[in-house]
Amino acid sequence: MKFYIIAFFLAYFQGSVLITIFHNMLVSPNLLLAYLFLHIFKEDKGWLRKAFITGFFLDLFQDSLGLHLSGHIFFAILFNLMRLRIEIPSRLSLLLAYFLLSLLEKLWLVLLFRIRYYADLSLWLLPLSLALEVLFLYLISGRYLSREP
Repeated sequence: MKFYIIAFFLAYFQGSVLITIFHNMLVSPNLLLAYLFLHIFKEDKGWLRKAFITGFFLDLFQDSLGLHLSGHIFFAILFNLMRLRIEIPSRLSLLLAYFLLSLLEKLWLVLLFRIRYYADLSLWLLPLSLALEVLFLYLISGRYLSREP
């Protein structure tokens, strides 16, 4: 239940604050995706349900009609496929895996929904939002990785 409450508040923060700062929902930082990534990394069960709920929360607050829902499910499926093949032993490998998957998810959203939202692609907003996501993941991942032996 704690996951869903924190996801709800992160989606609210992302929908009300980050969208107004970045003026574009396609390239704004997706902090909820980083939080989802850590929970999928930590637990093996319920990953599709959590991806569905987090995407639904963002679609609800941003009125985006499936934009984030498709992105979060795409991200969760790719991460589970990657986790079957690759072991993630350290924090650096965790950050690199998230960076690559988040970049693929952002490109997925831009390719699918750029025409619908008539969004201009600014080349400096995408690296800035990815850097903020990775920084957020770095800050909250210390608690999860310190528990491992």
